[in-house]
Parts: sequence; C-alpha cells; structure tokens
Amino acid sequence: MNEAAYIVLALIFASLLVAPFKVKASMILLALMSLIFIALGVINYPLGLFMIAAGISWFLTSVYSFTHYNEKNLGVALAGTMLGIAIVLLSSSYLELLAGWETMTIFSYVGIGIYKKEWRPGFVFMAFGEVSTALLLAGFIIATSVSGSFYFTKLNSVIPFVLTTFGFFVKMGIFPFLVVEWLPIAHGSARSDLSAVLSATMTMAGVYGIFKMESLSPLSLTFGVVLVLIGAFSTLFGALYSYVSDHVKGMLAFSTVENNGAMLALLGSLELIQDPALKAFATFSLFVLVLAHSLSKTGLFISTGYLHGESMSTLKAHRDKIATFGLVLMTASLSGLLPTVGGIAVWSLLETLFMESITLPHLINLTPIVAGIMIGMGEGFATGALTRFASFTQLVWPEKVDHKWILASIGALTLVVVAIAYFISPFNTQVPQLAMFFNSVIASKYENNGFGGISPLYIIVALPLISLVVYSLSGKKRIRRVEAWDNGTEEGLRYTSFGMANNLRLMLKTILRTSMGSIETSADIFWRAMVFSIRKYSAFSRLVSRTYMNSSLKWYVIYMIVAFIMIMLVVLL
Repeated sequence: MNEAAYIVLALIFASLLVAPFKVKASMILLALMSLIFIALGVINYPLGLFMIAAGISWFLTSVYSFTHYNEKNLGVALAGTMLGIAIVLLSSSYLELLAGWETMTIFSYVGIGIYKKEWRPGFVFMAFGEVSTALLLAGFIIATSVSGSFYFTKLNSVIPFVLTTFGFFVKMGIFPFLVVEWLPIAHGSARSDLSAVLSATMTMAGVYGIFKMESLSPLSLTFGVVLVLIGAFSTLFGALYSYVSDHVKGMLAFSTVENNGAMLALLGSLELIQDPALKAFATFSLFVLVLAHSLSKTGLFISTGYLHGESMSTLKAHRDKIATFGLVLMTASLSGLLPTVGGIAVWSLLETLFMESITLPHLINLTPIVAGIMIGMGEGFATGALTRFASFTQLVWPEKVDHKWILASIGALTLVVVAIAYFISPFNTQVPQLAMFFNSVIASKYENNGFGGISPLYIIVALPLISLVVYSLSGKKRIRRVEAWDNGTEEGLRYTSFGMANNLRLMLKTILRTSMGSIETSADIFWRAMVFSIRKYSAFSRLVSRTYMNSSLKWYVIYMIVAFIMIMLVVLL
C-alpha cells in the first residue's frame, strides 16, 4: 500500500473512534476519505475504477448521513463496513483481502442487527457471510500452496478461481444463493445509508474479487460458459423477482442481484474471448456497468430514507419536482436507458454478447446468444420494476422537503459520469454525416471490424430539443379519467403498486409461487424446496442415529474402524 492508501485507512479508523461521540464529525471524516479514495482510484487506473465507484458512493452516502441521521452506533457500523471494503479494494495479498472481507461482514452484521433490533435478518446475513468466508479461505489456501506466496501472483490452476468465485457469489446474491433471498432480507432490515453501501459497494467488492482472481488464473472455457449462463439466469430472475416484489428495499435488493448477474455474465465473457479488441470492449462494459450500478443504487437506497412505510402500495413519501427529476434519471440509468451511463452499460453488455456469438466456435457460440436473450428479457422486467418504484414513491403525498438537492445531484451524475465512459472507451469515432462530431460515438469492434456504436452526447443534446418541439405542438394538456382496475386485487378504484405487478404475478404463479413474507411478496419455490430437503435429511439422520448410533458398543467399534480406514485412504491418496 502507498501513502495515500494509509491516509484512507487512517481517516476511516479516526471516523470509527469519533462516531460514538460525534456522529456528524465522523461523517465529515468519511466524506474526506471518499474524495481521497477517488483520487487514489484515478492513480491506480484501470483497477482503480472500482475505487472511483466506491469513493463516489461513499461520499454521497456520507453527505446524506450527515444531514439525516444522528445515531452513534449505526455510524460506527457504517464506518466499519467502509473500512472492510476499502481493505478489500486496496489489498495486495490473500490475507489482506480476507481480513477486509471479514471486517466488512462483521460491521454490516452489527448495523443490520441493531437497526430494527430483530435477530433473524442479522443472523441470516452473518450465516451467509461466513459461508462466503469459508469458500474464500479454501480457495486462498489452495492458491497459496500453488504459488508459494500469500501475495497476488499468477496461478497455474483454475481451482482457486472456481472456489473463490462461489465465495464471492454469496455476497453478490447470485444464483444459487439468489433462491434463499438472503440479500433482500438483509437490505430490507438495514438503515438506508447502510443499505446503499451494501448494495452499491459490498456487492461490487465481490465483482472486484472475481475480476482479480480471474486475472491471476489460467483461462477456462468451461467455467466461462458456466459464469455467463449463471449471470444471465440471475439477471433474468433477479429482475423478475424485483418486478413482483412490493417491498421498497426488497425490490431494490433484487434489482441489485439483477445488476450483479449482468456483471457476472461479462466476467464469464472475459474467460471466453480471445480477440484483444473484443476483450478490451468487454472490460470497458464491465467498468461502465460497475459505475452505473454503484451510482444509481446509492441514490435509490438513499431515497428510501425519505419514505414512510415498507410496502409501496401503502407508503407515504415526501415529493418534490427536483427530487423526482433526479430519481427518474437514476431509475432510467438502472433500466439501461440512454443517455445515462446505465444506458451505455447495458448497450455495451449486449454488444459484447452478440459479438461473442460471431467469434466463438460453433455450439459454444450459442451461450452468448442464450445469455443475451435472458438478459434482454431481464432488462425489460427491470424497466417495469423501476418505473413502478419511481411512480409509487414520487406520485403520492406531495410535500416540499429539503432533500431534493442530494437526489437531484445523484441523478445528474448519471449524465456527468458519461464523460468517464467516453474517457475509458477503447474505441471512439465520429459520424459527420449524422452530425455526430468530436469523437462522440462510442464504437464496438471485434477483430478490427466495426460492429455498432452509440452517441450519448448526441442524445443528451437532441432529446430535450425533440421533447420541447413535441410538447409545443401537443397544445393544451388533455386528461381523460377512466375507472381503475387493479389487476384483480380487489382494491376497488385505487390503482396500487401491488396491482401494477399483479398481472405478471398471476400469469407466472406456477413458477413464482409468491406468498406474503418478510419482503411482502417474494418468490419462495426454491426456499420451500430447500426446507423440504433439510427436513428429509433430518429425518434420515434421526433414523440412522436410532438404528446404528444407539449406545450399542458393536456399532461404535464398526464406526471407528470405518472412519479410520477412510481417513487413511484420504491421507494416502
């Protein structure tokens, strides 16, 4: 670590020490640390882009917490969580990364547990956190034995990469850990500022870990296919569950799973791609997606701090036109709509998959096609879910409030950060015939062949002008009122958030098997299957224990002999 890294860690430690006495002073220290972390990320480009994304998220969260909260214990949890993530992103060895990972888990557990004073969400988070740590520890032990060093060095085995990837899966909520819904449970039980840090940067730390181990490991075509398909599946079902969820934070948490699945698909693509030009474009896609997700998800979770209630069908919200503008931009970015940075991310993701289908060998090239279809469907569900979030959190109980500028600023950043996308894009060009000058077109290429391109700057300029012309020509506003139908929820004449998603909920009820639960509307078919399996295993264990482990000396002797033989075989082999 260099001097700037030690300054970052020193500021977080100072914030931890100050938080029990002066929470606002602690938040000022975290905001200052965040700015230094952003500068450190610029110095350490390209991997430093993860630091830039984390620094932007932390700065915004610190400013929000400074103006909105004064609880001392939760300030400690917030600073400690940032400390763990910072150690992960600054680590140069397996031990440092593992220490940061466990620090992040412990402080997050504390923050989740003491906010609502409920034991279940905190213990669920800790349980899955320790599963993650165990998998990482196993992978790091093998990596150390293979390389002979605790520091990050090139590996000649893919096994550490596979093990640690599943360890990082846990914190990202990726399938198969998607099916137990632990991420929405944890996020739904944390305060809004901690939820923002968990969603925007804790899950990003998992993406960073996979990317880091991938860069150290030999390429594996088989594992690349697995990652692409798991990522695409998680994107589709994360978005679908987000669409049918009526819980404010639960919806956003499932949206986080959807975003993480898209990033995982890109990480898998990097395992499959051989062409340097396409690999550079896929890396660009990953970095832009990280920026888009961390920025918008920070803002949306911060916005939940101004809501009263957990169900979007019954909540009360403070609304302001300026804040609404910012929220619309954030949801547009996460929906993959241009000209926001999220629009660039989703476009480049799909371009990467389609170009892969051209360059990969036969049969394997079906993988990105299938993944592209699932991700495209997922983005459609995501757009519907986020439209519902923006509508039902900003179109009720209008009231002037003071928070409008922070949400508006975060929304504006989804446009400003487009400049970073232009800077890191490997291929920029211009099309004078279409009035796209100044290398404002971000192009996609494979094997030096052009494939496509977009111009966010062109859209930023043209969209307001076109909208103004349409608005001017439309004349006087005309409103037609019709009787509301709430998609069969029997809510009478009131159209609710639950009703908006109920059509899909009813059509897919065989797959989703939705029910009322901790996040109010959740897909629990896999959870029920796991509970069924656990009960059957418990019954089998009781049968074995009563039949064979029943205090009979004969069976104990047989058990010891068999166990000894198995241990000897394992040691000898």
